[in-house]
Amino acid sequence: MNRWHALLPNWAIFTLLGLIVVFNLISSHFQNVVFSNIVALALIPLLLGIYFFKQRTMANVFFTAFLLYFLGIVFTVADTYILSDKFSESCFLGAYAMLIFVMMGRLKHVKFEGVVSWYLIVVLFINAYLMYAMFANVQDSLGDSVLLTLGVAKGIALLVMAFLAFAIYLSKESTQSIIFLSIVCCFVFADVLSFTTEMYVQYWVFEAFEKTLQGIGLLLFCVYVYNHQDYMNQFHIKEDLNTIAESNQLTA
Repeated sequence: MNRWHALLPNWAIFTLLGLIVVFNLISSHFQNVVFSNIVALALIPLLLGIYFFKQRTMANVFFTAFLLYFLGIVFTVADTYILSDKFSESCFLGAYAMLIFVMMGRLKHVKFEGVVSWYLIVVLFINAYLMYAMFANVQDSLGDSVLLTLGVAKGIALLVMAFLAFAIYLSKESTQSIIFLSIVCCFVFADVLSFTTEMYVQYWVFEAFEKTLQGIGLLLFCVYVYNHQDYMNQFHIKEDLNTIAESNQLTA
């Protein structure tokens, strides 16, 4: 199998994916909250440890996204405090804003044909209506206006993320665009499942899939960041070599 990343061997990546699935299924099925929290809290430090073991630098926007997402998980786990939910939603919203910022930088290279543009517009309006209907049904259930505002803002951020990731993928089907679209899909469906379990039905399968998708999204995000940094390192090396070659020609 060809490698689609440089972070770890393929067998190590798929082993991590398997462990994420198995651990979350076991913890959700047996309602082991402590084990579930340990798995959730340990994943990002583990991924960052692997990353910095092989790579010295990381762009500030990516590191900030990791940090905010980790803080969101921390406040979700520590849900005994009054402001935990608000802090958690704020951190997740900030992490998604960082991802939108990354995609906005890629959007300037995107070119669409007429059919693709109309397709994206139709998909955007359908998803916007579904999100509006979903929040309208639970508006009375959420007594806290701050939580409602944060929930709506996070929903809008997820909608924008999905739209931008899909647009970039349709414009250029590269490995990075596919990975990023997969990341966004994981985060979007994880949040939809989280919303479903909190507002409608408590079912351990939904909780397991939510945490599994969250973990897979974080793993793929780490792969994406590593690929990006690896490409930037190679680009800077080529620039340095070209500069040295030009200076040698001038002095010759």
